[in-house]
Order: sequence, then structure tokens, then C-alpha cells
Amino acid sequence: MARRRSVVKILISALRIIVTMNSLVALVLILAVSASMAACAGEIGQTPTPDLGATVVSAALPTETPTLLPDINATVAAGISATREAEPTPTPTPPPTPDLNATVEARMAATVAAVPTPSNTPGPTATSTPVPTATPTRAPIGAATTMPPPTPTPHPTATPIPTKSPGTLLSEMVRQVRPAVVRIESRLSSGSGAIFETQGRAAYIITNQHVVEGVAEVNVTVNDSATYRGRVLGTDPVRDLAVVRICCGAFGTLSFGDASGFDVGDEVVVIGYALGLAGEATTTRGIVSAMRYDPGLQSQVIQTDAAINPGNSGGPMLSLSGEILGINTFRIDEAESGRIAEGLGFAISEETVQQQIPSLKIARAAPTPTPSYDDGGSFGPLSGELRHDPSDGFIKTEYADVSMTDFIVSATFVNPYPASSNYWDYGFIIREGGTGYSTDHIHIVVTSRGRWDVAWRQGSSGEYQEIKHGSLGRFDTRDGGQSRLWLAAFGERGLLFVNGEFISEMDFSSVTGAGDIAVITGAFEGSERVGAVTRFEDFEIFPLQKRYGPASGRLQKEPGYIAERSSGVWTRDLVTEVQFKRPQGTDWDFGFSIRNPVSDRLEVIGVDGDGSWFHDTRDAVDTEYLDVDDGHLRDSGAFFQDSNRLLLLAFGDVGLFFLNGVLLARLDLSHNLDYGGVGALADYYIDHQGSPSFSNFNVWTPQ
Repeated sequence: MARRRSVVKILISALRIIVTMNSLVALVLILAVSASMAACAGEIGQTPTPDLGATVVSAALPTETPTLLPDINATVAAGISATREAEPTPTPTPPPTPDLNATVEARMAATVAAVPTPSNTPGPTATSTPVPTATPTRAPIGAATTMPPPTPTPHPTATPIPTKSPGTLLSEMVRQVRPAVVRIESRLSSGSGAIFETQGRAAYIITNQHVVEGVAEVNVTVNDSATYRGRVLGTDPVRDLAVVRICCGAFGTLSFGDASGFDVGDEVVVIGYALGLAGEATTTRGIVSAMRYDPGLQSQVIQTDAAINPGNSGGPMLSLSGEILGINTFRIDEAESGRIAEGLGFAISEETVQQQIPSLKIARAAPTPTPSYDDGGSFGPLSGELRHDPSDGFIKTEYADVSMTDFIVSATFVNPYPASSNYWDYGFIIREGGTGYSTDHIHIVVTSRGRWDVAWRQGSSGEYQEIKHGSLGRFDTRDGGQSRLWLAAFGERGLLFVNGEFISEMDFSSVTGAGDIAVITGAFEGSERVGAVTRFEDFEIFPLQKRYGPASGRLQKEPGYIAERSSGVWTRDLVTEVQFKRPQGTDWDFGFSIRNPVSDRLEVIGVDGDGSWFHDTRDAVDTEYLDVDDGHLRDSGAFFQDSNRLLLLAFGDVGLFFLNGVLLARLDLSHNLDYGGVGALADYYIDHQGSPSFSNFNVWTPQ
């Protein structure tokens, strides 16, 4: 389909939005994780309106509203600005009130009858770290340190809580499992959870979706003492399940049992933070009353007479040997006729839970920064409308009146009509160096056909030339549907995210100069309808400044030393890239060190010659490096080439790590929000001797 000419910018200045650029601004990567599950919400002391013959089904929801650290989706400009102010916290939307109109008879009949279904500065020379007499496992990076390089060690595996035979005293079993039962709190609710797996110093927690609904981060208290910031990975609003990840510490786990081997009358134990009371978790004991299939939850459920109260939601139902049989989810309180219903608590069976855990662990949306601005910031947020006019032959635009080369731009677009009624598109024009269609520029659009397209135009008479295109994943094409587009442009490269999903890396080498930025619609012929408007919201631009590079050289390693090239840049938030030539064999590694202040609290992110990636951290107090996360390249579809380009974005407590244009990992940086040095490193492990050459080492930071 033929492309249209760019619109001539003839609007008078009163119709253009001019924003003065000023000082350092901020950026955070958005995790767009949302769900509509409202089941099982309840409050302490809530009394439903009676309706004869029907029972009240109420979730064991918590009632307290603790104060938490800011949500990952909150803006964080103040954290990057000179004043380093705290992030603003958005006003939460309280969870919806559960439907209380189901009857006990109807609920029981349904469950029984249902059939179960399954600035270019020269780079300093490489720094070295002298070897002390002692030889610890890991070594810090940089001249101020005195530790040797690390020795590779096997990654720690989960250490299950010891189990006991049924004859063991209940109090002993509870004492042993309690460290793996956690309290979960957000601005909206509080509940419980169970640690089921550890990877290095990180732990994974299973809980209810309604406990974490509406937030991307929660506070997790382990063993009634230490509190960690937990990130919500995946949620399942249908089955009311969610997985939360915390780091970094030494955690115990609970093993899953086999609920199918339990009969009616067998004893079970329920542990959780009932009513959000302070102190230790509450323990209650009962029997299996029935094993059912709940069609509403699409899950096997265990009915018990053990007390399940608000705040128990997400906590474990255990066997007497301390194994997880189910996740406590809801209870039936009373009939609307006024009759009290006792001993009707329900837990989602471990069978359903274990089936869903693999997808819940990886169902996190790619975190993308959501810029926010102090007074005098770069641009936005701006909302408005792009009015369709198929007859004029022009792309409809709203320009920002800026001139930038490196930046992050984002906007939310509202579909003008359903895709079934007419074709539509929307997106951005970037780096337009002059007025209207007479200059070079690049446009990036998504379409109602579930496609994305990047093209560039040279001069006033040039035709559009396609750079790259492909298919979208999660994309709502309904009338009124919304999509959030997020684009980072730096140097000759760009990164596109749609609705939190990483779409592709892009080549912007065709237009590298500074230029204007606009939101657009009608990029293709036939993509407009008479009288229609495409609404855009929160159109924002966040400038980046190149602070270092390009630099090249070799990271030559001497026995007992770590090789590092420091950029001399001191920052918390950044975009950095470097090209490494692959050494021979497999005994090598290369990557980045970031957030490395004089206290030697830093992050190390890199790839290993054995085909894996790693993220380690070191605290100034703890002289050892700790494993935060790792994985295999093959899991993301990445692979090594003769020359390998690493790219890292780090903003606030999230990060994105790429190899040769493939997203390897979404990093948790919440444990280190320090400003510090940025460097390229190699041969991090003590037995690695690759000493690779590198080139194109660059660093961009917020202006």
C-alpha cells in the first residue's frame, strides 16, 4: 500500500506546544501488568445484604492498608534529578467488591456437577585489581578494591523445608515451615504467600491474584523479620493465582505434596496472616471436607473446615508433613437469608497451582521507563486528537517542537473504530530536521492488521523506504482499545515496545541528526475514515545525552586481576553499549559494571563463553558477590557471533539486557539504587583468560 507524504507544518505557534527543556529528568521502565480479577475480595467486618436462599462467597481478603515503596509503574523523575526526590505514588484504584449473590446450594451443585478439565572523551586504560593474601570466591571491580577475580561456583539450588512424618508434633512442623510462609502487603491489600522455589539469592512466591491486584510491586515480610521489595511477575485472574519474586537473601522453600492422595477426613493445616494482625502467622487445623472442581476458577479445589479468614488469602494449605496441598483462596460466610455458614473454606489444589507456575514465572511484561518531568522538563505529557481527512493526502500530526537525536518517546493511542470496519494506523515521526515533508525523517507505526512498520523518507521528493516490519503480539484492535507505544532512540539504534512487550531493535542509521518528534496517524492510504479521530494521551519525550564514547581497545587480563575499562561516567540511570570480539574456546566472559560508587556496591551483568548470562551484585558490607539471576542464551533465542554487541538499559529498579539485538533478561535492580561508575569488563571469573578486544563503547544518560 502506498505511503503518504508527511504533513506540512503550517500550524500557527498558538497551536503548537513548546516546552522548554530544563535540568535532569527521569525515566523508569514500565511493567504493564494488569488483571481484572475481582473474586475473593473482602474486608473485615463486612456484612452482605441478605437474599433468601443465597450464600455469601467472600475471599479471604486482608483488611489492612500498609504503606509501601512506590509502584514500579510510578514516575521517577525526582530520582534522576539533581534533588533525587522520591517517586510520586499514583492514587490506587481499590479492588472491586465481590459478587455476593451466589447461593450455597447453587455453588455446591455447580461444583459437584461440573466435569473436571485439565562527550567523546578518551577512555582510560584498563584497571586492575591486586590480589590479596586471602582468596575469596568473588572479586569486586575497580581500582579501589583489593579482592581477586571470582571463582565460578555452582548456582545454589532450593533448600526445601524439612518435612516430618504425620506422627510428628504439629508445633514442630509449623516451626519448620513458618520461614517459607510470607506476609504480602500493598497499598490496596495484604495477604499471605508461600516460597516454593529459590534461584541463587532470589525467591519465588505463590499467592492469590487478588492479593497483588492493581500493583506491580509489593512488600514481602519473611520469617516475621526481614522485609523485601517483591516484583509481581505473572498473574492469572481466572484461577486467582500470581507469582512474586524477591531478592536478595537466604530463603527456605516449601515442597508441593500430592492432593490426589488425600481423602475426605484427612487432616490439613492452614497458615497465613489472618486479619493482617501483627506478629507471627496464624495456624488453624481441620479436615478435608470435599475435593471439588470449581468451574468459575477452572480449578480443582479443596474444601476444608479449617478456619480461613481475611488475610489468609494466598497462604498455603499444608499436609501434616508440611507439604503444600493448596493455596487458600475463598470461603463461604453466611446465607443471605441470615443463616450462618461455618467451616466452608476453599483452597486451589496444588495440581492446578503447579500447572500454572511455569507460565506465571515468565508472564511479566517487559519493564519500560515511564518518563515524568519537573517544571521546565523536556516535553509532555500532552493529550489531544488527530482528526482524519482521507481527501487531503497528508499524514495527520501533532509535533512537539523539539530538536533531539537521542531520546525516549512514549504515548498511548486510542483506536478510532474497530478494525473490522476500516483500516487504521498510528505511531511516531522522529528526527524530522526541518519543516513538514521537505526533510528527512523516520516514522514508526502500528496498524489495525496487527503489524508494525518502520520506514524513512529522504528529502521532499523521496519515496518512503522500509527499514523493518513485523507482527505484533498482544494488540487490541477493538473500537476504543488502547495501546502504549514506547520508543528509545540513541545513536544509530532504536528499541520499540508495544503494551510492555519488546517488539524489535531498529536501525536508525539512515537519519542520525537532531529533529522534531510527532505523534501521527494516516501513514498509509486507506487508514483514515471521514469524521473519525485518533485520540492520543500522555505524549511525552525524555531526552538522553551521550556522555562517553565511542571507545575501543583490549581488556588484557593479567594473572590474578580483573580487566575493566571505566567510562568515567557517574550515574544511576543509563543506556550503554559495547561491541566485543569473541575469544577462542569457552573460558571467557564480558559485560558491564554499573552503579559502582567508592563503597564498591555494584552490579555486574554479562555473558559467559558457555552460553549463559549472569547478573551478580555486591554490597559494601558483604565482600562476596551474590548471584541475583542468570539464564541460558538459548532460552531467549540469542547466540554468539564473531562480534557481539551488548546493550544495557538501567532506569530506577529495572533493567533490560540485550545481546545482538535480542532481549536476554529483565533485571531486578531494586536492591541497588546508588549512583556510581559505569565500565566495560571482561574475564570476571578467576579462571577466564579471554582478554577480548572491544569497540563502540558508548554511554548515554538522562539530560
